[in-house]
Amino acid sequence: MKNERQIFIKEIIKNFSKSKKKIPSKFHYDLKGSKYFEKITTAKEYYITRIEKKILKKISEKINTTFKGFTSFVEFGSGSTDKISILLNKKVKYYIPLDISFDFIRESSKKLHRNFPNLKIIPTYCDYNKFISLPNKITKIKIGFFLGSSIGNFYNGEEKIFLKNAKKTLGKNSYLFVGADLIKNKNILEKAYNDSGGFAARFNLNLVRRMNNEINTKLKINDFKYISKLNIPKSTMQSFIVSKKKQKFFINGKKFVLKKNEKIQTETSKKFTFSSFKKLAKSSGWKVNRFWCDEKNYYAVFLLSS
Repeated sequence: MKNERQIFIKEIIKNFSKSKKKIPSKFHYDLKGSKYFEKITTAKEYYITRIEKKILKKISEKINTTFKGFTSFVEFGSGSTDKISILLNKKVKYYIPLDISFDFIRESSKKLHRNFPNLKIIPTYCDYNKFISLPNKITKIKIGFFLGSSIGNFYNGEEKIFLKNAKKTLGKNSYLFVGADLIKNKNILEKAYNDSGGFAARFNLNLVRRMNNEINTKLKINDFKYISKLNIPKSTMQSFIVSKKKQKFFINGKKFVLKKNEKIQTETSKKFTFSSFKKLAKSSGWKVNRFWCDEKNYYAVFLLSS
């Protein structure tokens, strides 16, 4: 989409003009990047998706008794519909997937409609970090979902801004399920983000391909490498693509230079404790109603109410 490309160019120029360069993680999820991420979720080292799906199956058994009447599901950064499929039932009348990668959510929505033909699906292109005006025709009870530990992917405290905007988007008497990865052993975390199949590397290096396709930067993927390490003081996994040599490129006539071994941050993934997540929710105007986690306390899904 034209708007999507313009937003991408604007963000790249802004973030590459700084001494510490980064690409916001939301730009990973073009059609090809989203498919690479689906591959990551199948890697044996990547525990997040497997555990979250098990937790969602537990939640699905109780969801009808938790919420009375007909509901609308609103998923922020939906991507694949595999997880939301676990939770859908006859009381869900509308499903609104929100994402910046419209091609992917449109494709996912078609697939979902084949399995749930009576469900009214409204795929919506937007920057889900901001306030979104939802359609008037949907049900009064709105249940939001922000899964896959995406709450940890924000920079500079923007997760609080997201939660405040989500509360405003969903409106009064709404709910929000949030998946959060929990602090654990360093080796487990670093293996998850450096899988032996190389899917995480291809997912991150795909950003170079996207820059070439959408901005004509003429960079070579082989001139970059991928690294991901745990920043222990920040309890955060940090991923980078690193320039193997000095490189220059142009965006809208403006020259940019990458030094040899210069890092571009492509992901940040904060890990939480139960208390640190509850503190975040409270500071954003939400209340933690309850949470579910696996037996090893690797991962949790929190139910927030407004």
